[in-house]
Amino acid sequence: MNTISIETYRNEYTGNNYYGILIDGISLEEHALKNSFKDIIPGLVSTFLNWLDDPQEQKIVWERALPEPYTKTNLPILMCGDDLDLWCTVIIAEVETDDDYVYWNKIGHDVGDDKNMPASIGTTVDWFSGETLVFKRKEYESVLKSFKKYLDRSYEGKLYQEISS
Repeated sequence: MNTISIETYRNEYTGNNYYGILIDGISLEEHALKNSFKDIIPGLVSTFLNWLDDPQEQKIVWERALPEPYTKTNLPILMCGDDLDLWCTVIIAEVETDDDYVYWNKIGHDVGDDKNMPASIGTTVDWFSGETLVFKRKEYESVLKSFKKYLDRSYEGKLYQEISS
């Protein structure tokens, strides 16, 4: 069984705070890339952030975040911290659920082409980690809820919970 949680980080370039996901206390980026055979530039951020400006991209992420029990989907989990969209570097998790758990069966790098984007994101993936991550469904849903509260367009700015000094 794995743990999933969030931590608040500060972007050194913008000064904005943002949430990062931790898997067993390790950043999702570090966890995802430790088995990668790809040369991926560090600085990836969660796709759950309210930083996706394209409503279609945001919709795809949230529709795939928690699939119906006993189904699978390819969820974009990390995106390029520079471009903040699903057109650059995107890390995908194959997600499956049941009534009590969420499974990330494998993780990989999206290598699809630009046809039918953003709907085609996750169609062609170079899988580099076959390690299955298993989360308690309630814990996973709690992490999603932390991100969701910032999706409301009336929320000004892109700042997350303040970092205590």
